[in-house]
Parts: sequence; C-alpha cells; structure tokens
Amino acid sequence: MKRKFRILPLLLSLALLVGCTAGADTETDPAGTEEVVESDASDEHQSDRALLSDYLAVTPSGEHDVRVLFLNVSKADAILLLIDGGAWLIDTGTADTVPIVLGACEDLGVSELRGIFITHTDNDHTGGLRQILSEVPAEAVYTSTISADWSKVERLRGDTPRTALDPGAVVEAAEGVWFEAFGPIRYNPRDDNNSLVLRLRVNGATLLFTGDMMFDEEKTLMSAGLDLRCDLLKVGHHGKKDATSESFVAEAGPDIAVICANKEEESDSVHKSVVKLLEKAGAEVLVTQDYAHGIETTVGADGKIQTAAYETTHRGEGVVLEEVSKADQLVVLRNTTGEDIAIAEWWIASRTGNELFEFPASSVIPAGGTVTVGCTDYDGAPDYRWNEGKVWHKSKEDTAALIDPWGNTVDTMESR
Repeated sequence: MKRKFRILPLLLSLALLVGCTAGADTETDPAGTEEVVESDASDEHQSDRALLSDYLAVTPSGEHDVRVLFLNVSKADAILLLIDGGAWLIDTGTADTVPIVLGACEDLGVSELRGIFITHTDNDHTGGLRQILSEVPAEAVYTSTISADWSKVERLRGDTPRTALDPGAVVEAAEGVWFEAFGPIRYNPRDDNNSLVLRLRVNGATLLFTGDMMFDEEKTLMSAGLDLRCDLLKVGHHGKKDATSESFVAEAGPDIAVICANKEEESDSVHKSVVKLLEKAGAEVLVTQDYAHGIETTVGADGKIQTAAYETTHRGEGVVLEEVSKADQLVVLRNTTGEDIAIAEWWIASRTGNELFEFPASSVIPAGGTVTVGCTDYDGAPDYRWNEGKVWHKSKEDTAALIDPWGNTVDTMESR
C-alpha cells in the first residue's frame, strides 16, 4: 500500500535529488509551505517510514540516577550515558578516538553496554564501533531503519545483534525511562539527514540527541507535529550553519545546547551564527572542544540539569615518550620511576595518520627501563611490533600521543 508523506516544494525536492548541498550554507530557516505526494520506494532502508505511535504509549515515571558524558573526541560524536547503573553509548567517535571512549568506560567501571545507538553512518560516528565492541560488549546496536549505507554497520557490528528503529519506536533504558526515536521519517540521500534522533525524558527533564540532523530532517520532524521541546539539546551537525534553523530552535527551546566539535579540525563547525542563534534563544552553549575530557551532565531527581567538566578519577604516571623515529619507524618509551609499571591497555596514537597501537595484556616497563615499539618496516627486534608498515610519515609533521587506559594523554612528542 502506498503511504502519504510530506515533502518540500518542487524546487527543494529537485535540489534534494542532486545531493541536498546547494544553498545549504546560506539557509538560516527552512520553514515554509509543504505539499503531500506519494512515496513507494522499494528498498525499506531508502524509503520513507510511517511514524509509529509507540512513543505516545509510554509515560516517564520514578526518580532515576542519570549521568551523561559528552566526550571530547575531537570533531566526532561519542556520548556515554549511565542510567540507573546501565550504560549506553550514542555514537562511537572515530577510530583514533577509541582510547578516549574506552578510557571513560574504564574510569567509570563500565564493562558492558546495554546498547550502542549509531545515529548515521559517517566515520566520525561509526569509526570506533568495531573496536569498542571487541573490548566492551553491547547487548545490541540500534540504528534507524532508514540509511543511505545500511551495509556499513553490518560490517562493523560483528556478532552483536542489530535492531532497526522506525520513527516513534521506543527502547526501554530503565523502569519508567525510554529512549524515543523521533527520526528519521523521510529518506534522504545525504545520510546526515537520516540521523537517528532520540528523545530522553527522565526526572521531569527532556534531552534531545540529534546526531548530524540538518535543515531537511528538522523540517520533516516539525511537520510531523512531534514535540521537540527540550531542556538540553545535542546540537546537530557539529554546530555547522547547514543545521539548527531558527524555527527548529524556537520549537526546541533548550536551556542548554551542547556542540560536539573541534573547530581546529573542522573550521566550519561551531559556526558563530548557530551559537548566536542559540544564545539569543536563551540557551547556554557548551562545546566539547573547550573541555579536556568532555562535558559531564547530571539530571537531578528534581529535573535540574547540572553541567561540569568531566574529569577522570584515574591517571597513569611515570611513563614518557623518549623517541619517535621517522627513519626507523620506532617508538621508545621510558619508565621514569623506581618501580615496574604495567602498561597493558595503554595506547600510542599517531595524530596525523590516525593509527593506534594498544599494548597487550601483561605488558610491563621495568623500573628505570625502556620498551620499544617498531612498525613492520623496522629491521630490528622491538619489544612490541606495530602491525603497520609505516606509521610516521617521513615528509609530514606527526605527533605521537601516549594515552593511558582511562583516556588521558600522558605525553606527546613530535616524530623526528
């Protein structure tokens, strides 16, 4: 049976078919007249979905312990939620920010996840999925039914079950608490506009997580008559000016707006027009880049939301980078103390190449001693072998970072 869906007027519809990018940088408020047309696309992942009524059947209740960490994973998204002892993750950052996500899990004693929500398939949201699942198992991976690249999560999730959510579906987080899927409703060839949008109502407060939702998806949700009011908004698309329209902000009306971004890596993120719009609407704007580890949010029993810098409770000490050789493709670490130091689950990261090396179980640096990590192109016999031919680029600048099991960057050094 064919279903009716709202879409943009003809000219915007044609723009959508060629990529939805023309004019996106100049649009500030896409609200306007819509018309109703027929949709019967054959691929269920690339066709519109009917809005289910499941979210209307749930009523939040009870008092709950809620902690939300918007982790500083550079330009990417990774949000760790603890609800009554159960841990959830919304997006997984990039492959090279895995130590930060796993470090937060280690710091907070999270050994398993109730679920991982993947909002859409961009690498800065899915990049850490495979490795995170290999070290912190999850009961399920949740995605929207709509996707421009359904197979990508299939390749990354391994044996973890996948649950596809239609708009209006709910996932129980705890007794009396649900994640409510609001979008996507309409398929868009640009996967940012297929972002899984989640509402979380708890302790009388409402949090809205929007992935990389842009103008098109915002308009679809507003047209569907969904209640987008929220106390805290995770701002869509890293605060770029092709998202967060004036009409959407007016409907959402957040008191707090969190932007997951790094303007040094993406200069068009945290756009001044978006920040100005949110502040004009009365929102306090927080950016993960401005916090060493990220932003910690708690929702009190009275519904009051508190924000603070997230600080890890553990930190590795006594180990430094002594040498990072481009010529030899070799890294040398030194123990500066008089005692052996276990370095299992420590990491070395290449900031330019985004490669990672994790020290295996039982790894130890002897008191006052060194250990070496050589790439496969290194001719010698290192203590540990990095399964990459060349990590340190010979003509480009690169920084090595030494990261402890709790996600702290303990030391950095330029390769030479």
